[in-house]
Amino acid sequence: MKPRIGISMNYRTTSEGGERAYLDAKYFDAIAELGAVPIPIVPTDNTILLGAILRNLHGVLFTGGLDLDPALYNQPLHPDTELVHPRRQRFDFMLYEQTCKRRLPIFGICLGIQTINVAHGGSLHQCLTDLDQTIDHEPEEPDKTCTHTIRIRRKSKLHQWLHTDQIVVPTHHRQALAQIGKGLLAVAIAEDGIVEAIEIPQLPFGLAVQWHPESALDAPVNRIILQRFLDAANQQANAPENASKNDKNLTPPEMPRAKLISRVPDP
Repeated sequence: MKPRIGISMNYRTTSEGGERAYLDAKYFDAIAELGAVPIPIVPTDNTILLGAILRNLHGVLFTGGLDLDPALYNQPLHPDTELVHPRRQRFDFMLYEQTCKRRLPIFGICLGIQTINVAHGGSLHQCLTDLDQTIDHEPEEPDKTCTHTIRIRRKSKLHQWLHTDQIVVPTHHRQALAQIGKGLLAVAIAEDGIVEAIEIPQLPFGLAVQWHPESALDAPVNRIILQRFLDAANQQANAPENASKNDKNLTPPEMPRAKLISRVPDP
């Protein structure tokens, strides 16, 4: 059985006042190219429905997007912060909580790593240009990416998979992790000290990165880490008793904010 991978979708209010869920096709195409079945998930507040969806999945990919509300980590709103839609923000935390509960493989990208960090009680740098930066993390053109080198922590799973101390990654972000959340491990750092990857050691597979591996699958390192995620999902899909169907699995990682945030109504 091919593993089925849930992909968190973006959400916005249109100029006509309607609401629309959407997804960058690169996420969908990357999962499909590597041999899994991509399943986009529209943000919902219905926990019963989400549970039914997750029982039929073998892993979840948390995608990029706009910025989390800094009130979640006790900071005022920065002038350059562009808030993600409240429905998506609320959903992403609920999705993370429920995915951890089922101990499904998790892979986070860009906003995904930030959501996971904040769920664990961490905080963010809202604007990297306010820091003493030595490298660019966000290209000048919105639809482009830039690249930079990151150092990988030895003895981390990421280092075990890639067998190297440093790699070059495609990047497009103006925010980044500041304080690392409880129970998370920072396993890759840019030359200017910005954390670029974390692992969730309490899960069978839990990795999140600040860069965009889906946008550069021609680079072997990006294929390797996504393939590792899908390998874990494949084990889930072909296990004798599919753990994704079990709502009473092992205790999930401690997430000080996830339950609270996932239940905050729209303003």
